[in-house]
Amino acid sequence: MDAKERRRLLRKRAVRRQLGLMVAALFVIGLSIYFVSSITSARAEAKEEKAKKEAQIAKEEAKEAAVKVRQKEHKKEAEERKALTKKLQTETENMVSGFAGDWSVYIQEMDYGNEIVLNNEPMYPASLVKLFVMAATYENLDEVMENQTKYYKGEKKAWSETKKLLEEMIEVSDNEAYNELIKVQSSDRSFVKGAAKINEYLKENGYEDTGIHTTLHPAYSKSEKDGKGDNVTTVKDCGKLLEKIYTGNCVSHEKSGSMLHLLLNQENTIKIPQGLPEGTKVANKTGETSEVQHDAAIVYGENTDFILCIMTKNTNGAEEVYGDIHELTKMVYDTLNP
Repeated sequence: MDAKERRRLLRKRAVRRQLGLMVAALFVIGLSIYFVSSITSARAEAKEEKAKKEAQIAKEEAKEAAVKVRQKEHKKEAEERKALTKKLQTETENMVSGFAGDWSVYIQEMDYGNEIVLNNEPMYPASLVKLFVMAATYENLDEVMENQTKYYKGEKKAWSETKKLLEEMIEVSDNEAYNELIKVQSSDRSFVKGAAKINEYLKENGYEDTGIHTTLHPAYSKSEKDGKGDNVTTVKDCGKLLEKIYTGNCVSHEKSGSMLHLLLNQENTIKIPQGLPEGTKVANKTGETSEVQHDAAIVYGENTDFILCIMTKNTNGAEEVYGDIHELTKMVYDTLNP
């Protein structure tokens, strides 16, 4: 190999070496940029994440502070309402003590659930007991409809007749409708068996002082009894049933709505409703004989809804007791809706 060829090879090697060094340098530079960029990006992400965490903490602290404020306000309102209920109880006791006869009163304001129970004595309910037959019918509606469908040989007719019985029993307080609705709880339309099913419902749902034992009259059907005494209930049992209807917890939300609709269409509004401001929405059911005068109602007040149940016996007659019920109702309404 001559000198010229050697120089050419040496130059070629030098060029390759320089290219290798340049590639290596570019790799190092690229790697450095990558690491710097990664570090910068990581720092930015960390900064952003820190900002998010701080914002979330601030949001949670603000939410917690707002909850504490609401709890404080709620506690104050609850204490004020509790004091108001205590005052109402005293006023109710004083007022009722001046009325003739024996009075039982149940009051529950629905904002905080405070209740007043005065003389929760078991008493003959008259038509007030129809509240519980209504609730039991909706509870047992599938079985009732099965019995009615067999009897009327068709589901459409069965429901039409059952619905009619419920409306007549509650809205116009028809005794025959009450008697029939007890019987249709049983597949053979037995009053005694039907009453037993309703009493089972009452026991399972905590209505310990209420019992269905006799038919109501005047009515077309004959008088029947289960041999366990007379019908009975208390103002507290009535109040608790109305509370469940009001909150949508009687059988189901939908069926509670159906029961409320019936009560809102009540035709007998001469007692509790007459003691309320004109136009007040009220859902009620009365009961009366020559010996007793009752009414149980859900009252939708301007500021506060409440339940008021009144049962009386041994009074000086309907005219006087109506006036007393109106006076008591007005006082309860005005106290809870100042």
